[in-house]
Amino acid sequence: MKQLTIFCSADLSATVQEALVRAGAEGFLNVPNASGMKPGAAAPHGRVPRWPAELFLAPVRDEVAKNVVAALESYAGKCLVEPCLRIMVSSLEAVY
Repeated sequence: MKQLTIFCSADLSATVQEALVRAGAEGFLNVPNASGMKPGAAAPHGRVPRWPAELFLAPVRDEVAKNVVAALESYAGKCLVEPCLRIMVSSLEAVY
């Protein structure tokens, strides 16, 4: 099993949800109304750029993780403030 941790800009939320459902995720947690931050891209006024973001957590089978990544990888790197999409795939020892 794998743990998918996905954070994205709010405009990609529906796309991420659709990818999880189509890939066969049995369930997932969606945390809306978060703030994405990019400390390395401080604006001239010294503030860290922020944008509306969402977080998704999903324990999934290995094949589901591969399908979600395949469905979403083309969205990475195509936004005004990077990163607008990050997908982290971790090994998962147990789900209770």
